[in-house]
Amino acid sequence: MQRLVLSLIGLTLLTLAGCASTLQRDVETALFNPDHTGIRWGLVVADMNGEELLALKPDDRFTPASNTKIFTTMAAYHHLDALESAAKNPGTQLFVEEMPDGIAPRLVLKGGGDAMLQDTPDCEATCLSTLADQVASWGLEEVNAVVGDDTLFPFERWGPGWSQEDLTFYYGTAISALSINDNVVWVDVAPGNAAGDLANVSWQAGDAYFQLDNQLRTASEDGDWAMRIERLPGTQTVRFYGEIPVAASQRTYRLAIDNPAEYAAWRFKNLLEERGISVGEMMTRHRPFALSDEAPDPDETVGTATLAIAQETRTAAAILPAGPLRDSLKQVSKDSQNLHADITLRRLGLLNGTGSRDYGVAALKDFLAEAGLPEHGYAVHGGSGMSIYNRISPRSMVTLLAFAAQQPWFEAWLEDQPIGGVDGSLKRRFVGTALEGKIFAKTGTLNGANALSGVMVAQSGQRLLFSILANDRPTSARSAIAEMDAALVEIASRY
Repeated sequence: MQRLVLSLIGLTLLTLAGCASTLQRDVETALFNPDHTGIRWGLVVADMNGEELLALKPDDRFTPASNTKIFTTMAAYHHLDALESAAKNPGTQLFVEEMPDGIAPRLVLKGGGDAMLQDTPDCEATCLSTLADQVASWGLEEVNAVVGDDTLFPFERWGPGWSQEDLTFYYGTAISALSINDNVVWVDVAPGNAAGDLANVSWQAGDAYFQLDNQLRTASEDGDWAMRIERLPGTQTVRFYGEIPVAASQRTYRLAIDNPAEYAAWRFKNLLEERGISVGEMMTRHRPFALSDEAPDPDETVGTATLAIAQETRTAAAILPAGPLRDSLKQVSKDSQNLHADITLRRLGLLNGTGSRDYGVAALKDFLAEAGLPEHGYAVHGGSGMSIYNRISPRSMVTLLAFAAQQPWFEAWLEDQPIGGVDGSLKRRFVGTALEGKIFAKTGTLNGANALSGVMVAQSGQRLLFSILANDRPTSARSAIAEMDAALVEIASRY
């Protein structure tokens, strides 16, 4: 009888091994594309307890792109109460500074790390106009200057490993404790009336922050879009050049701001002037990065790090409370919002430090260590995934997902993730497949890299954790998404 039981167990194990081997071959077939030779794939699939079902190069390290946001948003949920406490979440503050000899006062707009601050016409919450209305109610007729103050965080506008070509557009906008309208301006581009005419390039209402240098021409009807946008970092001129077809439809572009505190001061100045208040000049206050903004090694004493932050002793004349952090975190996950992710990282850096990127990264590392990730399984240099220095192994990512699945905040975090074929950055993926509406995962795209990690519901109804990453994508391959999605659909059909 014992021999029979052992034989049955052995047969079962051999059958399972054979099924797994067959599935792995089928997955590798789905991932193979002869036109994309050279792509390096990594994959781990596990049950909700982290027990692995399938692995392909599980311990290789990959560039995760925006899968880095999984670290940031999970760490934020893990510390949500602390991040939303009054001490770490001051909101946008307005201070009045009296000037000598009868000169009109200055107004200091001090950022509190609120990524949701807006002043758009359709603004419903955390609206800068609320502060402008309060100033108008004071009866002020003249203001000497509006000062944009982002000293809550040190002046680190971009992270290490960001690509210069990304800094012109919305996904590479600068990071600041005083940010508004996602630190972007909107510009509309449409053809002229006839071939040879200059194209129509214009800022949307209220967004004329930069100067336009329009060298863009209208081409013949059968031409293609061949437009380029150029703005050198630190300059105030945006150049549009190339050509667009005469029959083209209007397109809209979001361009990055590289001095958000100045931009916010400019917007506030405009709001005050709309209310009949005369404003002299715009100014900014930044906090230069200091040695004390460098997080100590884990075995070192923190010492005087907090001295880098000047203690605010003044009483604010008005305060605009910050928007709910959960709303910002949802944008980070659903829409892969880079700015909100990196502001969240800086806010994590305020929990035990100075709000620097370095202290934010230290907070992420502490969280990943608590989740059980080995040090060799990842490298993190920012909160959004813009850095080409970030790394993760598929096994480490699934380890993190399995840890998160046991936390009380996991389902709230999962609700924020894009849903295949439904919304966010997965809205156009998995449509018409067995995973439509059944995959909840964070996307990732960077030069040469694609990634997707999260939870999918298999054919049996079982929820599976997974992480799939593609790196070293050849220049000729714009994306590895088709192969990635096909492999996941195949896996879901087998469980």
